Amino acid sequence: MQEQNNVWTSVTLMALVGGVITALLYTDRGRHSLQRMESALDDFSSSLHQLRGTIQKAGMVAAQGIDVASESVEVVSQLIGKGPGRRNIESVQRRGSGA
Repeated sequence: MQEQNNVWTSVTLMALVGGVITALLYTDRGRHSLQRMESALDDFSSSLHQLRGTIQKAGMVAAQGIDVASESVEVVSQLIGKGPGRRNIESVQRRGSGA
């Protein structure tokens, strides 16, 4: 009995799918709907491509920001004497003051 219900459910489902495909492919209204759907999918694809480019640009800007921050930390650490450049800064200051 269960198998018979499954068979009828499958037949009904396949008939519905076939009807939808037939309506889309063989009627003017169906073909028009397919064209609108294709146009909408093309627009969506274009939007996704634009989004991908924007995300890549944002990634490049973020990487540049990290580079600038790293350089700034290095310069500041040299200025306060925690980096290897402190001796060079002091020597430049001594030369400038005539000592």
